Amino acid sequence: MEEKINIKQIAELAGVSVATVSHVMNQNGRFSAETERRVKDVIEKYRYIPNTVAKGLRTNRMQVIGIIVPDIVNNYFARLVRKTEKLFFERGYSTVICNTDESRELEQRHVQTLISQQVTGIIFISGRYCYEAGGRLPMIYVDRRPEGFAESGDMIVIESDNEEGGYLSAESLLRGGCRRLAVLLASGLDYNHKARLAGCERALRDYGVSLLPGQVMDVAENSFGAAREAIKKAIDTGLEFDALMCTTDELAIGAILGLRERGRSVPGDVRITGFDDTAMAAAYNPPISSIHQNVDRMAACSVDAMLELVENGRTEKTYQKLPVHLVERESSGISAETSECTGSFRMEI
Repeated sequence: MEEKINIKQIAELAGVSVATVSHVMNQNGRFSAETERRVKDVIEKYRYIPNTVAKGLRTNRMQVIGIIVPDIVNNYFARLVRKTEKLFFERGYSTVICNTDESRELEQRHVQTLISQQVTGIIFISGRYCYEAGGRLPMIYVDRRPEGFAESGDMIVIESDNEEGGYLSAESLLRGGCRRLAVLLASGLDYNHKARLAGCERALRDYGVSLLPGQVMDVAENSFGAAREAIKKAIDTGLEFDALMCTTDELAIGAILGLRERGRSVPGDVRITGFDDTAMAAAYNPPISSIHQNVDRMAACSVDAMLELVENGRTEKTYQKLPVHLVERESSGISAETSECTGSFRMEI
């Protein structure tokens, strides 16, 4: 039978205090690299596993963070959840991941369950609705600002600069010579899509180009199928456009499918940009120019903010807007080798 060891014995064997062992395990407080090495050597040698259940009973709260996500299959959300989960694990916390399928009823049930299980806190990734737990349970909203949000308020929100992303996306198409720009978005989902449209409109104003109402195609859901049908319908009704700004990569891929079914090529006939810079965007044919969101930074900011709330009861940064940038690929008429607008080739899709 393996010999069991407790935190007090680890401290004695490492020649440090119990508090120092706790700091090393939770990666907080001050300790030297040598002290960290000695403590970790003892932990590894004796295969020590912290009793989080016992700690939870003492503090009346488990070291568990609930993560609520609208679509775990979505590549962008999957990357964000995975990174967030990894960072919490490194800080000594477990996570419970709850998928809502964009359902408010299911989201509410998940919140109630997590609160009843006395989790340490809840992170809402792209949650549309605001929740309260009597002010006692830390809650952070990541990627999507919820209803009732105000930048000067106390609600903790971490998001990308969606409007700037929309501007960069449209500006790249306009810079390449396109003037009949159309937009494909799912504004019914959240603020993000509307902000991206606002950024696009700002770029159009800067270039002296008008965006007519018929050139904004608003689909009911963020899916390949919805985008595909919207594009085919637009072409069938005579809408003319030489560029298409899509507010997600999924919409961009669906748009390319619809264009192909109507005999249009990308970027030969229509140049396209997406948003999120997912693995699908880079691997698709043609590769899709897309706005890159810093998933690693967003995850790190959310974890740091949550642990500040847990450990200090407050955080200085209640609102954080992270910068974005455009990754240019062939779909917008950019050669990956030269990063220049080619404008002269046609790629059949």
